[in-house]
Amino acid sequence: MGLDQATLAAARATALQAADAADAIALARFGRPLRVDTKPGGTPVTEADTAIERELGGLIGEAHPEHTTMGEEGGGGLAADRPTWVIDPIDGTKNFLRGVPVFATLIALVAGGEAVVGVVSAPALGERTEGAAGLGVRRNGVDVAVSGVADLADAHVSLGDIDRLQQPARLWAGVSSLTARAWHARAFGDFWSHGMVAAGSCDVAVEREIEVWDVAAPACLVAEAGGRVTDLAGTPVLASAAPAPNAVVATNGLLHDAVLSELAQPLAPPRDAPA
Repeated sequence: MGLDQATLAAARATALQAADAADAIALARFGRPLRVDTKPGGTPVTEADTAIERELGGLIGEAHPEHTTMGEEGGGGLAADRPTWVIDPIDGTKNFLRGVPVFATLIALVAGGEAVVGVVSAPALGERTEGAAGLGVRRNGVDVAVSGVADLADAHVSLGDIDRLQQPARLWAGVSSLTARAWHARAFGDFWSHGMVAAGSCDVAVEREIEVWDVAAPACLVAEAGGRVTDLAGTPVLASAAPAPNAVVATNGLLHDAVLSELAQPLAPPRDAPA
């Protein structure tokens, strides 16, 4: 289901138009009292989430009636027979609720099992990263690419939610091994980690317990910027186990195999265990 460059360019234009609409809705509500509901998994959903997803679904549906959509709030899945738009209306809802400006709308087009258009728009940060397969990646209109760091000792690592990475213990052991070898490690999390990998500011990002809508747009950007995005087994992230990958590892590509190796480190024996 390959899309030609003209189709990709038109889809990119639609995604940017959708991001403009999402930014306006988010900023109009940011820092103000909001109606908040709780989803079955315990995560919050605000009136801004639902308003953005509804607006973007209508806009995209009008521009591309031959495509389908899925979103964090509206549900749906990746279609096998036609391109699917994947929408995360507000990635970082808890930040949004508390007045922390680190939140974004994520918009992707997935075709043939790959994310071929991606936009990550963080209006309160004044930052937008966007790209499409074969069309490059730009942050605020400036071309960007992954870093050339090839040694973990020089790597800047960004982690997702620490509480999620602590289980299972074997993964936490691997994360600890990775950060011990790295030049610097921080827990930026969410879209921000992946955007920094795509722009060369970070070299590695690791997250666990993510959904397709969390990773589709960032995966497009990192891959088009020259990096790799897989699960812990090295499987391309959108081809990973349904309904979502067990974890996501995004790197500049040069470090990917070394990072996966560190994350697979065995648990150390207890100190009082026999040699």
